[in-house]
Amino acid sequence: MGSKNRNLGDITVNSISIHPGKNGGGYIKTYNDKGKQTSYLGTGENGVGLIGVHNAEGAKVTYIGAGDFGSGFLKTYNQFGIRTSYLGSGGQGGGILQTYNSDGKQTAYVGTAEHGVGVIGVHNANGKQITYMGTGQQGGGFFRTNSRSGIMTSYLGEGKDSRGGHMQTFNMNGEMTTYLGTSVHKAGTLEINNEYGLKVGSLGASFDREVYRGDGVITLYDNTGAFGWMRDGKTSDNLDD
Repeated sequence: MGSKNRNLGDITVNSISIHPGKNGGGYIKTYNDKGKQTSYLGTGENGVGLIGVHNAEGAKVTYIGAGDFGSGFLKTYNQFGIRTSYLGSGGQGGGILQTYNSDGKQTAYVGTAEHGVGVIGVHNANGKQITYMGTGQQGGGFFRTNSRSGIMTSYLGEGKDSRGGHMQTFNMNGEMTTYLGTSVHKAGTLEINNEYGLKVGSLGASFDREVYRGDGVITLYDNTGAFGWMRDGKTSDNLDD
């Protein structure tokens, strides 16, 4: 009974129950032959369960547990202790996967966004989101690209007013430069803007006092957006200057 040897040797049991001690919940820690911690199984902060795995040097590389709202998650770290990925439940209650580079900057997001829709986001080395693919407000898909500073440079997808698919491009000042897709009249259209976002040319289907005729029409405008010239593919009384 008075022996100072605390090594119990090999033990074979059917089960082990660990109850909270005076400092909180119970836990099990394991160590390698260098005295470095290799794992942790037990209770964490706020009474949640968790599992931690460490490398041979004692650095935490994997963490499995329960989050702030009672949902599960898995985190991984590199050998320097910097988080490299997260798999679990996000703030919207759905599942997400996030990845990070060696500087701790987020590089990708795959998962559930607001209103329960799926999204994919890709980030550059500085953590700025440069590509985004997901579900729009009307339930259709879209694809968006941004510049390295986070300014949107292009959009491909369904419009907010359910007119149909379209593609938009933007300059580095955030001004729209082109629109190719479906018009508000559900016909095809191409619009070209100047550097200030003012429309200077369009190609589409003609309308006569909002009555669809279906003939092709080309329209040009000056640098202030004022009408300048038009020609369609059917009538002989085209307008010009």
